[in-house]
Amino acid sequence: MTMKNWIERINKFLDGNGLDKLPNAGTISHEQAVEKANTEYEQFRIEQDKKYISDLDKEIKKISNK
Repeated sequence: MTMKNWIERINKFLDGNGLDKLPNAGTISHEQAVEKANTEYEQFRIEQDKKYISDLDKEIKKISNK
């Protein structure tokens, strides 16, 4: 399947579901998008690491609660 076929297929899907299509490629460069994604992921990872409880820690907590 060519890129042109994919574009047509996606546009039909969007039209069929009453969704808007983007009129152009936008103004954000690939480098800017990657930088933004990395920044957001770093913030997400810090929060996830704070909340993380390992399986070993969970088992130790079960044992100490008995």
